[in-house]
Amino acid sequence: MDLLDSIRQGVLRQKEEEVVNHLCTVVGFREFAETKPSADVSVSDKWCCLSAERLNTDNGTRVTATDSSQHGLFEQTAEALNDLTPGKRKPYILQSTVWDGKKKMGDMRSPRMAFRPGPLYEFRQIYGVSFYADIPTGRTQFDSEGGKIIAVLPPMIKRKAGRDAGKKRAKAKTQEATSSQSIVEDDDEEDVIMA
Repeated sequence: MDLLDSIRQGVLRQKEEEVVNHLCTVVGFREFAETKPSADVSVSDKWCCLSAERLNTDNGTRVTATDSSQHGLFEQTAEALNDLTPGKRKPYILQSTVWDGKKKMGDMRSPRMAFRPGPLYEFRQIYGVSFYADIPTGRTQFDSEGGKIIAVLPPMIKRKAGRDAGKKRAKAKTQEATSSQSIVEDDDEEDVIMA
């Protein structure tokens, strides 16, 4: 019974850590990593994905992300970051390694998630928070039930520049009366009214 109680206490501590350690900015994640948390401490975060690449061993994906607040300004943020040299870009990005899910009986491939640049993702149970090459990093395991990684918001819709959505003018088509329609002339303005 003592073992079961200690396991339950561990689960409660883990859930409490996830609530307390909820981060949405690179600065917050960087400050958390500077405290050098133990490997079993987990965090949950919301990030805007900048890029994703498969690992050379093909057993996971490295996701490079930035603050969740940049979701609405994704294209401008991505362009500005690309203008920086890799060394100057480090304070504005973070990386997370998402290991593929465990294989199920009968499946040839491990379940994986396809990350796209632009959407806002929520990562839960990120552990092993540390620095690699002065970039804050973390790791998580993908589960096919969808509990650890959730695409919160899709990428913003691209709009054409120079087009104002509020000033659209529709062109009216001229209609001619058919046999089921009657033409009534108004004596005041001599307009044709379709009835």
